[in-house]
Amino acid sequence: MERIFFFVFFIISIFNTYAQSSSENYNTKGAEAFSKNDFQAARIWYSEGLKECDLHSIQKLAEIWRSQPSMQGSMQRQMRICFNCLKTRTEAEITEAMPLLRDFYNEGIGTETDSVQAAHWHKEYGKIKGYLPENFPNTTDNPPKAKRRSLISNSFSSFLTYTYSPTMPLGFTAGIYFDKIGGYVSGRTSYVSYNALYECTNLKVPAIGIENPPYEFNRGGWYSRMITGGVLYPLVKNRLFVSAGGGYGKRDYYREIISTTNQNFDTRNKSEWCYNTEASYKGLTLEAGGMFIWKKLVVMCGVNSTQFKDLDVYIGLGINF
Repeated sequence: MERIFFFVFFIISIFNTYAQSSSENYNTKGAEAFSKNDFQAARIWYSEGLKECDLHSIQKLAEIWRSQPSMQGSMQRQMRICFNCLKTRTEAEITEAMPLLRDFYNEGIGTETDSVQAAHWHKEYGKIKGYLPENFPNTTDNPPKAKRRSLISNSFSSFLTYTYSPTMPLGFTAGIYFDKIGGYVSGRTSYVSYNALYECTNLKVPAIGIENPPYEFNRGGWYSRMITGGVLYPLVKNRLFVSAGGGYGKRDYYREIISTTNQNFDTRNKSEWCYNTEASYKGLTLEAGGMFIWKKLVVMCGVNSTQFKDLDVYIGLGINF
């Protein structure tokens, strides 16, 4: 019996020594990379600690998250694991995990911002450490103020862009997005309109007869209007989105007709515009594209088509607020 006892004790000792050595290894390697500002390598080393829910590794990963906003998109999964580890540790009444869980709730790291939960764990930690009640917030009377997501709301972020396309250079797109989905509306138009005296087809102007001079077609131009809306789906949280939508578009095509003789038109001009009924169209518009956000900068691009008779590209540039 004593031999069995010593054998089990020996195995447990070896396991604990190995676990401690492993913990010291990835934390040491992570610290070396962190000191050299090699945050990608530090993140990889500290992520090894998530297998054991190592609190030091979680704390260092949170520091990288805060100090390197450009890495937050690629760290989403790791921070969710950190958050779940902290919940498991606090449920096991491990005191050191409580202030970390408080910070995760307060800053929205790996989870939604929750000021009530942040205040709760701050208070629980204070009770255990013997803080006086006035030194930590009350969960009902004075919860900490949550970080605002945008100027409009705490629940979602918003954006506005100037949107350009070759046939509709004047346009704006506005939208909002949550963690898992978003939406937008867009309106675009060409700022040039035409005063057409006649209607025409691709080949002739039916209204011009004997009383008007012989003519030929010259330059052409579009007067286009469009309104669309759609959904945004995040590929990288709060950073990269794909979009799909639809709406209504109207494209009017105009041709200039010029006199081939010295005779004027009825308006006493040698040239007039006609509205091309054969080339103009309106109806359903479909579009697809994407959106990239870097800090406050928003860049959009995509293509759309009205009645499947054209293919128009667009690009947008704006702000995230």
